[in-house]
Amino acid sequence: MKIKMNSIKSVYKIFGVSALCILMNASAAVAVLSKPNIILFTVDDMDITSVNAYGNPLPNLTPNMDRLASQGMRFERAYVNSPICMPCRQSMMTGLQPHSNGSFGFIEVAQGAYPSLPGLLHDAGYYTVSISKGRDYKAFPWDEFINGLGGAGWYSRKPEAFYQQVKKSIAKADGKPFFIGVNTSDPHRPFAGSEQEKEYVENIRKKWPDADVPEFPLMEPICSEADVPLLPYLPDLPEIRKETVQYLTCVKRADDTLGRIMELLDEEGLTDNTIFIFVSDHAAAMPTAKQNCYAHSSITPLMVRWPGKVKPGTVDSDHMVSTLDLMPTLLEAVNLPIPVKQDGRSMLSILQGGTQDGRDAVFTTYNYIAPGQQVFPMRGVHTKEWSYVFNPWSDGAKKRRSTENQSGLSFAAMQQAALTDPEMQERVDTILLRHRDELFDLRKDPNSFDNLSDNPEFATQLRQMKRLISDEMKRSVDPLISAFENHTSYPDAWDQR
Repeated sequence: MKIKMNSIKSVYKIFGVSALCILMNASAAVAVLSKPNIILFTVDDMDITSVNAYGNPLPNLTPNMDRLASQGMRFERAYVNSPICMPCRQSMMTGLQPHSNGSFGFIEVAQGAYPSLPGLLHDAGYYTVSISKGRDYKAFPWDEFINGLGGAGWYSRKPEAFYQQVKKSIAKADGKPFFIGVNTSDPHRPFAGSEQEKEYVENIRKKWPDADVPEFPLMEPICSEADVPLLPYLPDLPEIRKETVQYLTCVKRADDTLGRIMELLDEEGLTDNTIFIFVSDHAAAMPTAKQNCYAHSSITPLMVRWPGKVKPGTVDSDHMVSTLDLMPTLLEAVNLPIPVKQDGRSMLSILQGGTQDGRDAVFTTYNYIAPGQQVFPMRGVHTKEWSYVFNPWSDGAKKRRSTENQSGLSFAAMQQAALTDPEMQERVDTILLRHRDELFDLRKDPNSFDNLSDNPEFATQLRQMKRLISDEMKRSVDPLISAFENHTSYPDAWDQR
């Protein structure tokens, strides 16, 4: 709709201010309605190597993820900014690092303290919805906030439940552009068919006896233990094969859920006017993955489909991007101003086929679950060739304990094997004790096995990587900068419950 200025002036002269306001409001309404819809589909704890489009060899594991990738742009060097759910997701909604927005662990961002993606979109006329993973998004304003599907405290993993809820939310939008966060818990622990899942279901039944869903949907194992492709950073042990089958079965269910949402948009005739983003909040809940700042812990499958704007079937392997970039990217895509304070940066020009300078490194952070709980702070910086991780907690004696990536079968199997295998014992010790400085050559060692920080041959590279992380810590006013510069540990207050 175009309104010429000379026409506005004529109306103003004849009918006065009220008519002018009506015309201007109508023009604004048309502008809002012309904006694209947005679906941000997230999976929980899914490793990038679990997707066929990223190289997983298991046939037909992720056909819907692959289809989405073929319809837009797939990033090969996308990273989460924090490898644990709540800080990562709250950073996505604010464009700020956890130490910038206050989400150091499972801590809500103070309501209204910072501009948020759902808040800014709502103010611009969007109907905003968050579906499931409620704790992680509760701090932000939503038109519709669904804490969990299927009853109090329950997070459904049924693809059909997500389909039906998104369909209802689209109807409630009533023609307004919508921003819907679809957040399936798959493939988060408990894995399909595991003892952890059975225990979880029993606890749900006890805690919420009136929950609508009695148990997780049953899934047939996606493959045999003999045929399962292992995660590349885990050893080949029978119990790890068993648990990997359970994990990948959850990946398949996540893909089924994605497929139902894609089908819904097709049915509603909304695909062509919807920006569809798919991302995992970090790697799998396995040893050295989730809750770590290694490169393989932080890299994530990121796909963006926007018909008519993003060329189908494109792959970006040149730029290093972060989930911090999603908020400014989406705001620029819908022609909204980006807040001045942002740790992320719009990558819209990359999506449109251009290039950006300054995309040579990404930064990752982890602090703690809560004060006094799993306090193992880390900082990481990753380039295409090198990775450096800073562990201020590591003193040669303190051990990582009770972290989720050490639960279940896999780490227990590694510990059992370590009883008779010196190399496995060394590997387990490294996981538990770490080193204050860790340096890895990603060209030869993509899964961060061989720490080169004490090797004089790589002293220059170590200094360069430490300089990169120091500059970023200073820029973002990181509370660990003093520990980094003075070779001390993290603040004592972090240990106080």
